[in-house]
Amino acid sequence: LIAFSGIFLVAAFSANDSVIDSEKNYYTTSIDNITGTVSGTIEIPEQSTGRRQFRGSSYRSRGGSSSSASGSDKKNGSKYSNTIVSAHPLTFSLQEDMSGEPIMIEQKDATFLPNVTPVTVGTIVQFVNNDPFFHNVFSLTPGSKFNIGRRQTGDIFSKQIEAPKWKVTGIGPITLFCDIHSQMKATILSLDTIYYTRVNEDGTYELTNLPDGEYEIRVYNPEFEILSQKIAIESNKNSESNFNLVN
Repeated sequence: LIAFSGIFLVAAFSANDSVIDSEKNYYTTSIDNITGTVSGTIEIPEQSTGRRQFRGSSYRSRGGSSSSASGSDKKNGSKYSNTIVSAHPLTFSLQEDMSGEPIMIEQKDATFLPNVTPVTVGTIVQFVNNDPFFHNVFSLTPGSKFNIGRRQTGDIFSKQIEAPKWKVTGIGPITLFCDIHSQMKATILSLDTIYYTRVNEDGTYELTNLPDGEYEIRVYNPEFEILSQKIAIESNKNSESNFNLVN
C-alpha cells in the first residue's frame, strides 16, 4: 500500500579541491579515455548491539549517531550495506550537471530502505511509503532542513532543498527522520562525484571507467569516521586501495 511519495532535489555539495566554477574548463569524458580501475577491501569490525534503545531515546538524540543504523544494516543486508566508496578527482573537474536518474527511498516496516542512499548533486529523491499507516520525512541537517509533513494515501510532495550553508570535503550527509516513528533514521549521501559504489556483502568494492589522474578515495559509513587515501589512476591498470574502519 503506497501511502504517499515525496520528491526533493538534492542540492550541491562542493569539495575544497574541486569546487565547481562556471569559469573552469570542465573535463568531458568519453568511453575511449575511461579505462582505469580501483578496487580493494573494506574491513569493518563486528559491532555490539549493546543495550536495547527505547524509541524516545533515539528521537531525543536524533541529531547525533545512534544504534539505529546498526539495526537497519540487518534489514538492508550485511554489515557492509551502509558503506559507500567514492573517488574524487584532484587533477580535473567534472561537469557541472551531475544529476542522475531519480532515486527511491522506501518506508517499509517503519524503516527507511536503504538506510544510506548515495546520490550525485541535483538528483531527485522520491520517498515512497509502503506501510499501511502514515509516515513523515524531515531533516534537521543545517542548510538542508525540510519537513514534508504527514502524508496520506496518494499524496505526492515535491520540494527543492536549499543549497547548504556549509562545505564538506565532497561528502554531504543529510540525516532523515520520521516524526511519527522516532526510531526511524537514515542518510542521503550527497556526492560531488559521479564515481561511487556501495560495498559488496563480502567487503570488496570496484570502481571502473576512471579517467587518468589523481584521486582521493573516500569511505563513508555512518557509524565510523570518514577515511581517505590519495591514488593515481592509469589507463589499463588496476589500482588497489584498502581500508580498515575503526570505532
